[in-house]
Amino acid sequence: MLPDPSAATASGGRRITSSVVISALVCLLPLFSPRALQAQYEMEAPSGIEIEFSSTQVRAMLDTTRTLEMSLQEDPRILYFTLVGPPVETRDSLDAAYPWNAIEVRNDSVATILTPGNLREADRAYYNYAVIRMHLVRELDPDVPCEELMERELEAVSAFVDGWVASRLLFGGLPFAVLDELAFAREQGQLPGMLAAKADRQLGACSAEWSSDHPEAAEAYLSWRDTRFLELVEPAPESSDTTTRVEPEGS
Repeated sequence: MLPDPSAATASGGRRITSSVVISALVCLLPLFSPRALQAQYEMEAPSGIEIEFSSTQVRAMLDTTRTLEMSLQEDPRILYFTLVGPPVETRDSLDAAYPWNAIEVRNDSVATILTPGNLREADRAYYNYAVIRMHLVRELDPDVPCEELMERELEAVSAFVDGWVASRLLFGGLPFAVLDELAFAREQGQLPGMLAAKADRQLGACSAEWSSDHPEAAEAYLSWRDTRFLELVEPAPESSDTTTRVEPEGS
């Protein structure tokens, strides 16, 4: 004879099943939290701090790189040359990896892209920067104020960062602190100060002018770089005054 379902219910079987299901759901809740659902990729700085990117963010970055690369290859107005330069590995050669040094935008439709030999998987990042720079040159007023010039360069460098993040997180690019720093600086609002401190040559004389007008930005960037990006330095606790006052004799 088959067991009577009502008997199982009466004996508490349903309550046991429900409690098991509830326990299982509680155990799984961390897997479905907003943080777990969104933060699926991460980059780590030399200091150990991390920035996280959702799958949606990284896929959007990849779509942007594909669109810009297609523009580079199919726009009849654009003539570009891609070369592979020497690896950037020593302290004296690291600056060559920055997009403003690796790419020469000659005018609104001609660019030379010199990708460092040890960063070839990051081609898409350099393409991003080249295309955005050419677009900006095409639209640029020769008398544009320094503030606007900085904003436009931030747009181009941000496009580079998107390409670099996609290369690192989707295509197995190795960590490279010089370029990883751009991603962290953008995340922490330190990118303008970084471009000024690094004397981004696309800014020309504007770099010094902007630094003069925003001295706190460059200082904040350098402090952030030393205490957060390169080496995590915890703020010193506030010291309490434990000095014992000694009253003079005879008071």
